Amino acid sequence: MMKNDAASSPSEQEKTKETDLGRKVLNALTHNWGWKVGSLALAICLWGVLITQDTSLPRTKTIEDVRVSVTNSAVLRSNGLIVVSGLENLNTVTLRASVPQKNYSSAAAANYIARLDVSQIQSAGEQTLKISATASNASQYGTVLEVIDADVTLVVEEYGTLSGVPVEVRRSGEIPEGIYATSIVRSVESVDISGPKSLVEQAVRCVVNYDQSALSLVRSPNTVSLPFFFEDAEGNVLDSTNFTVNPRGMATSIQRITITQNVYAMTRVKVDENSLLKGEPAEGYAVSNIRVIPTSITLAGSEVAIAPFLEEGAALFPYDPVDISGQTRTVSQIVYLNTPGNMDYISNNSVQVIVTILPEEFVKLSTDSNP
Repeated sequence: MMKNDAASSPSEQEKTKETDLGRKVLNALTHNWGWKVGSLALAICLWGVLITQDTSLPRTKTIEDVRVSVTNSAVLRSNGLIVVSGLENLNTVTLRASVPQKNYSSAAAANYIARLDVSQIQSAGEQTLKISATASNASQYGTVLEVIDADVTLVVEEYGTLSGVPVEVRRSGEIPEGIYATSIVRSVESVDISGPKSLVEQAVRCVVNYDQSALSLVRSPNTVSLPFFFEDAEGNVLDSTNFTVNPRGMATSIQRITITQNVYAMTRVKVDENSLLKGEPAEGYAVSNIRVIPTSITLAGSEVAIAPFLEEGAALFPYDPVDISGQTRTVSQIVYLNTPGNMDYISNNSVQVIVTILPEEFVKLSTDSNP
């Protein structure tokens, strides 16, 4: 009879070997376990030190508020297209960059350039473009891995131009009392406009609103720089947000138009009727009435020049009065006035004098009926 402990079956022997191997591995792991944990910690620390000391190794950093520039707008216009919407809120973007460790802390938005290249657009309608970005100096600030929310949807129209649109100064308000204002001088008489073809073709006038009530003698000439807008034939205001406006035939674009007006102190001075006539009518005839057209003359000049004509009784006198010697009927004549030479404006330098001459009995009858 065979003994049970004399020999083991092959399967039992294999199990025994696996058990022994497991014990050996466990013993290897647990033997001097404190030293082994310390060694692992030391290795991690050494790795960290090496990483820290190697400043060329890159780290990923998120950069916010990188300003976006729109490029190649001129190329787009030369292709007969223009962006009419979609760029108004395109200011800054956020990106992720792989930055050399030595410049990780200093890397900021100013070190990166984000661009939207509109020359990619080939047709009108709604178009979607991607914003691209690079570091201003790749060796210092690495490479851009991703621009977050890079897609931009734009609305594109055909590009058009229109030349010689007239500038209209639309006045409002009353010129202050006592002020004379010369004719308005505008810096631009007409403009050339470019922009969305559908709007450009509707423009018939460029309008500047000008308030004359603000004119002042303190500053002369009075000069103001004013914004302008465009209207269609029915007077509707056009959206000129995307217009480029140039003085006619010039390359420099403008956003305002300058209005200039000279102003002077003003007064109205009567013509002295008593000095308008010389001589006497024929015997038996008398002067029934003297009519002067106009009865007064507007003078405008510096406050010093105008001062004598503000006094009570100030008047203008003729160079040569109307000679009624021997006249028997009405006389009408242009009389030139002795106007001051230091004025900047004189409304008239002459007046029409109409002298009604009638037989004395009619003049006496008229006088008696109108005491």
